[in-house]
Formats: sequence, C-alpha cells, structure tokens
Amino acid sequence: MSNNQTNAVPLWASWIGIIIIVMGVYLSASHGNQLMKYMVLDGVPSVEMAEYKYKCPEDELEEEGITLEMCKQKTANVDTTLLSIPDWFRDFQIPLMLLGTIVAFSSIFVGVALIEYRAIAPLAATFVIGALLLIDVAGFISVVITGPLTRQLYLWDILLWCFIHAILLSAIFAGRHESRSNKEQQAV
Repeated sequence: MSNNQTNAVPLWASWIGIIIIVMGVYLSASHGNQLMKYMVLDGVPSVEMAEYKYKCPEDELEEEGITLEMCKQKTANVDTTLLSIPDWFRDFQIPLMLLGTIVAFSSIFVGVALIEYRAIAPLAATFVIGALLLIDVAGFISVVITGPLTRQLYLWDILLWCFIHAILLSAIFAGRHESRSNKEQQAV
C-alpha cells in the first residue's frame, strides 16, 4: 500500500468536522446571547412597578420599525423571564453559559482539526463534544427543577442540543472505532 493511502483523511472526520464547525458557530452565538441576556436582565419586572407605562417612545418605535403592540409584547417577554426564574437560576446560568460559549467556540477549532485530520483531533472532538453534552445536561437539570414558564422558555432548545451532541458524540466514537479497525486490517 502506498503512503498516501495510509495517511488519507477518513471521510467520517471530514463530515463530522464540517458539522462541528457549523454547530460550534451557532452554539457560540446562542450561548453568548443567553449569557448577555442574563447579564442584562436583572431588576424588577414592569408588572410589579407602580403606575408603570410601557416605555416605548414614538421616535424609538419608528427608528426600530416596530409598533407599540410589538414593544408591549417585548416588555411582556422580559417580564415573563424575570417573573419565572428562581433567584438562583441567573447566578447558575451565567457561569454555565460562559463555559458553554468558550467550549462551543473551541469546538470550531476542533472541527478544523478534524477536517485536516490532525492526530489528536478525534480525541479532542470526543472531549469537546462530551463537555458540551455535559453542559446541556446541567442546563436541562437546572431548567427541569424551575417553574413551568422557565421550562416553556428553555426546555425544548436544551433537549435539541442534547440530542445533537449525543448524536455527534456517537458518530465520533463510531468513526474512531472504524479508524482503529482499518489500521488493524492494514497492519495484517
């Protein structure tokens, strides 16, 4: 067998690498957005304020291209979040989302390493996707023990990411097993 055939990039690594890059970009943005949300959302819901009127000045509505009703709906969405989350939830989510953002961003580099098939890439992909799955599970547990409104806001997204990361981790394990089997067959 020629040296080119033994050093060829496995097809599984290229495809999983591409998927990990795309999902890493999206998940970095998603976790970063949630992190920013929890950093900004801190205060008293408008429904608890005495004589509160929606702060939707006409010039800002026009500038943003939204109606007064849309502004009221956005305020109601913020109120739902503020009213539904327990006191501990925000303090738990901030470090979790920060960690998730960092790990998701690092998964982009792991995906590139898989496409180029660096020797350490399959093992690194196992650890990174495994870490993302653990972050998903921690987020799932924290959402499940909160109230129904918080579950309604977050549960389906977390379940989707758990499913995606579990499938990716399974695919990486299968690819690593295939690569080991191919190496053993070539050695014989």
